[in-house]
Amino acid sequence: MCGIAGIVNLDKAPIQKDVLEAMVRSERHRGPDDSGYYVNGNVGLGHARLSIIDLSKDASQPMCNEGSRLFIVHNGEIYNYIELRKELAGLGHVFKSRSDTEVILHAYEEWGEGCLTRFNGMWAFAILDLNKRKLFCARDRFGVKPFYYHHDNGAFVFASEIKSLLCHPRIRREPNDNAVYNYLASGYGYMDISDETFFEGIRQLKPAHYMIVSLADGRMTQKRYWDLDPRNKARVIDEESVYRKFYDLFEDSIRLRLRSDVPLGVSLSGGLDSSSVACVAVRLIKGNTLQTFSSCFDEAEYDERKYIAQVLDMTKAGANFIFTSPEKLFDELGQIVWHQEEPYSTLSIFPQWYVMKLAREKGVKVLLTGQGGDEALGGYHKYYFYLFADLLYSGKFGEAGNEIKRYGELQGDRTPVAGKVLKIMASHLAGQGVKNMLKRVSRQAAPSYLSREFVGQNTNRVFTEKRFGSILNNDLYNALKISPLPSLLHIDDRSSMAHSVESRAPLLDYRLIEYVFSLGPEYKIRDGITKYLLRRSMKGVLPEDVRTRTDKMGFATPLERWFRTRLEGKVRDIINSDSFRKRSYFDQAEVEKKLNTFMRGKGNPGDNSHFTIWSWVNLELWMRKFIDEN
Repeated sequence: MCGIAGIVNLDKAPIQKDVLEAMVRSERHRGPDDSGYYVNGNVGLGHARLSIIDLSKDASQPMCNEGSRLFIVHNGEIYNYIELRKELAGLGHVFKSRSDTEVILHAYEEWGEGCLTRFNGMWAFAILDLNKRKLFCARDRFGVKPFYYHHDNGAFVFASEIKSLLCHPRIRREPNDNAVYNYLASGYGYMDISDETFFEGIRQLKPAHYMIVSLADGRMTQKRYWDLDPRNKARVIDEESVYRKFYDLFEDSIRLRLRSDVPLGVSLSGGLDSSSVACVAVRLIKGNTLQTFSSCFDEAEYDERKYIAQVLDMTKAGANFIFTSPEKLFDELGQIVWHQEEPYSTLSIFPQWYVMKLAREKGVKVLLTGQGGDEALGGYHKYYFYLFADLLYSGKFGEAGNEIKRYGELQGDRTPVAGKVLKIMASHLAGQGVKNMLKRVSRQAAPSYLSREFVGQNTNRVFTEKRFGSILNNDLYNALKISPLPSLLHIDDRSSMAHSVESRAPLLDYRLIEYVFSLGPEYKIRDGITKYLLRRSMKGVLPEDVRTRTDKMGFATPLERWFRTRLEGKVRDIINSDSFRKRSYFDQAEVEKKLNTFMRGKGNPGDNSHFTIWSWVNLELWMRKFIDEN
């Protein structure tokens, strides 16, 4: 895990090395162990190294091939590098290091752009190909690792983080108002979508894409190299074989992600996903004590120590706890905003931030997490309604009735099901004309706290794809590709890298995801139980109380209560500040009205007003840090 940066001066001007060095320095938290540079005329590459695999100088970057015609800077890990290295050695390739980065170079030599489909891992890299006079850039299938760039007639500039790009004199600090609008208009569900960022002139390479930049004329081309195929259907002999195959894939994913030359641990929340990772990891490491890291709260309803304790008792893993408070939140909020680089509307970042910090303090540089399980396996509450719609749409009326009944029994939810299900079915069946009409209606119904002028100048774009026939699988696909996974991965990368910790997500192994999506919706939710496939596959591996729990927290925080009590003064200070009031985004009277309604506890239950208010606070802090400051 590292920080990468590079400049191609398309006007042929020589590289200003001091600019390249400043870009790399801004990413030293991503790679505090070493730094390196390669400059050749109008092209420069820079790297900040976090040593994980092959700690020797042989693995330093930028790295070149034997003929010094290929140079690479790489951020991430290729988990199957040992298998690929063996295959490439059999084809005549000679290696000088044990690093996965050198495997990428030789794989590119052997297979060209086709090398990407052979990698199992997370990556963002750039290869300078002097023979073909091009820069080949690529990002992993799910976008675990970031790749930002700026491209104009004079230069192509790239980096792992936006703050690195802002060190370049060609790049200005200007907000992308349309991204700001989407963030504010979507309340707490902002989607980190497409290739846009919150900064004008800065874009991101999309997940599962590669990009080629010609050194001759600066022409840039992009291409998707991987996607889930809806035609891929699992051949199910019997249900037990499905659970065995899922477990085998899950176990192998963890086996690959345990490869490390530095201490490794697990981020353990007590939930189904992270507990599954911990329990399987302990089975694989045999004889070594696995360290776990957990965030806890004094508020009982947010504290999961009773589940964490059961996992620790079963695995005999080492326990490391950190307690969080609202005072801690505001003490480090400036740092968090700086490292996140873009506004975020979830406070799950807060306990996650402290887990990463604790791991680093304990000398652990790699953490396995449960990231991706909810999106791939159907863990969110809303997916019940997508299952009901799926069954009704497929004519399985009896099954739909049984599932709705079980849902009511287990969840105790009296929410009217019919309205939600019909809305989902209508959206699935709608043609483009209907969707365009709904977008116009959405624009007209923008939140009242936004200024009318700001609303009139921007569009709340909703990006979804209808790729799968199954309504549930289709929404899970969009959860992986559009929202919320991209935003969660963004937060995870910045929180871990801020503390020089590498975060690995076994549930996002592409083989596992492909298999899950080859199965029908009945393997995601069944008998009123979410993530049925994972729960059934983990029988006998997880403590039963953890395996069968039906509540969900994730990295939850008591934000609503904090805002009304211990943080009210700080929240009001920010929203009443001169800088906030001068922003052109808000209708100040409506903001004040919504804030006061929330503080008095008069809002509608479940309307998530605290997330909306947090989005205002966070946007203001981001504007001060990245736009107002020079």
